[in-house]
Amino acid sequence: MAIERVGVCGKRAAVFIFFISLVVMAGSSLALGQVAPKWEVFGGYAYRNVDSTSFGFVNRSNLNGFDAEATYNIKPSWGVTADVGGQYGSQMVVYNFLIGPQYALRRDKSKFFVHGLFGKAQDRVDITTSLRNHFESVGKAIVAGGGYDRDLTPRFTFRIQADFLDTDTFGTTQKDLRVSTGLVFHFGQIGRRPKL
Repeated sequence: MAIERVGVCGKRAAVFIFFISLVVMAGSSLALGQVAPKWEVFGGYAYRNVDSTSFGFVNRSNLNGFDAEATYNIKPSWGVTADVGGQYGSQMVVYNFLIGPQYALRRDKSKFFVHGLFGKAQDRVDITTSLRNHFESVGKAIVAGGGYDRDLTPRFTFRIQADFLDTDTFGTTQKDLRVSTGLVFHFGQIGRRPKL
């Protein structure tokens, strides 16, 4: 029963992110004449709520760790993001290796963005048996999420983002939530300011 509720929450989150994406894309005509960094490199803290009940735990697990991303902006509004994250608990370690498109709506000192990422998930559970001291599984990962950046200086930005992760490890599907915050370093420039 608890797994079904998580599935419904996950579907609602995916529908919400889809509609937000549509609204953001509809506003893309406002992005004319934008200037954006060529590269954005993010690193920071990540909290993750893992659907560990799907592979034998009694409750969902709360993990802490890191999230790192590099985004190459093709246009001021569109980029390609690579994401690597690791979260750790007392009996569990999860890693993700992801890549995918990102759409950004930029304003003077801020940016809203959404992304869809695809790749691999690697989970490790530290349970000792007579034959092994841990179990490990690798599977696919699909992520939908987004966030907000606020400029601190010309080169550094504060970021907060939330992602819904749909992963397949240990022969089952997990529906997780990850919240990350940290700093973005950006360099290079694409686009040009409109002439007045």
